[in-house]
Amino acid sequence: MFTQYFGQYLFNKGILSADQLCDLLSYEQSTHVKLGVLALNSGLMTAAQIEEVHELQRTMDRRFGEIALSKGYLTQPQLDNLLSQQNSRHLGLNQAILDRNCLTLSQLETALENFKQDTGLSQGQLQALQSADIDQIVPLFLDFSQDEIGRLHYDYVALLLKNIVRFLNDRPLLSRPVPLPKQPEGWIISQQAVGDHTLSTALVLSDSSLIDLATRFSQEEISQVDDLAKDSVAEFLNLHNGIFLINMSDRGLELDLKPQTAQVCSASVSGYRIPITLTSGSIELVLSIT
Repeated sequence: MFTQYFGQYLFNKGILSADQLCDLLSYEQSTHVKLGVLALNSGLMTAAQIEEVHELQRTMDRRFGEIALSKGYLTQPQLDNLLSQQNSRHLGLNQAILDRNCLTLSQLETALENFKQDTGLSQGQLQALQSADIDQIVPLFLDFSQDEIGRLHYDYVALLLKNIVRFLNDRPLLSRPVPLPKQPEGWIISQQAVGDHTLSTALVLSDSSLIDLATRFSQEEISQVDDLAKDSVAEFLNLHNGIFLINMSDRGLELDLKPQTAQVCSASVSGYRIPITLTSGSIELVLSIT
């Protein structure tokens, strides 16, 4: 998470060009190996076991390692060792900046200090960014109420960011809500759930963002906005909402999902409008829980 935010900061300040940032992120990501691949390479899990864990992640809000432990596929020492291997292979944006000679060590130090001052983040908040602890990162950017409804909003956004990582293999960048036009532009994929609360959710996407999200989720070649593309994004939203409702059920709250809809934005929407930057550009989460 720190990589995305610090990289975006350097771009916004004109310290890195768009091409440089893309190159650095690609270089940095090339060394990041998923836990399942490391487990396979180490002979600790079979391909079938890894696929089983991936499938279970589609039905529950659990990390790969947590599920592997619960299934008895990994022991805690084995998981700790794999996580250590994963972290040691993660190059980091700062190292990539130095390796590519984009900045000197002194310039990087200055940029980091300016980043801390400009963002106003405390040391603890910076550590949350560096540790990629999504549950701690979300409150840094959003300001919901501190009651039950507010906590549900926080949990929903945090889970969506986790599911973008899990199921889209992308690295989302959360932004603070900003004043937006009354009527969003692009496609709106929406779904509602009713019961102990009313949950209204939607994703607003441009053509290119919809195609990219659909391709990532379906893992099929999609080059235009057609029924397959819209259905794929709608299915991702349905999957995410389904996992959120399971979490709510564990807290004693029961809701029933309604069918998803996909249409061109033609009217203003109500609820929080939260920008999320993905590789293909920005999307917007529209969220209301009452």
